[in-house]
Amino acid sequence: MNANELELIESSEGVTFSLKPEGTIAVRGKSAAVNRALERIEGHRDEVAELLRARQAPEEKDVEREVAFDVPALSIQRQNYVRWFMTRTKYYWPNEQELDAMFAACAEGDLIIPDFAHSFTIRRPNGLLQAVDRKGRVGAPSPYSPAVKK
Repeated sequence: MNANELELIESSEGVTFSLKPEGTIAVRGKSAAVNRALERIEGHRDEVAELLRARQAPEEKDVEREVAFDVPALSIQRQNYVRWFMTRTKYYWPNEQELDAMFAACAEGDLIIPDFAHSFTIRRPNGLLQAVDRKGRVGAPSPYSPAVKK
């Protein structure tokens, strides 16, 4: 069964098919028309469900994100962090996977404050300070971090 056949059944029988959130197919129309439509899709319910999923694809919800205007984008901060640790001994240099894990814990609007060899401090948009280690774990910042002392 294809989308054209499903639309033909709907128009000829005067019914509408829909997919319910609980995973059932709903048919709306007059009782006799619904019965005829159900007979016509018998043996093709899985195909009809797939067609309905495609037709009723959930619309993406609108989101609103607030990003501070005085905080650089994460990609820029990542470049800045790489520049920062490249000026130090190799002990400070994370590998690419560690760098990815560290920045995966950050979101747009977070300010990265490089301070230690195996972690950096982030200032969240709400002012909260947190430390991110090379494994991407988020925790309390070190009391010795320059960000905490400010």
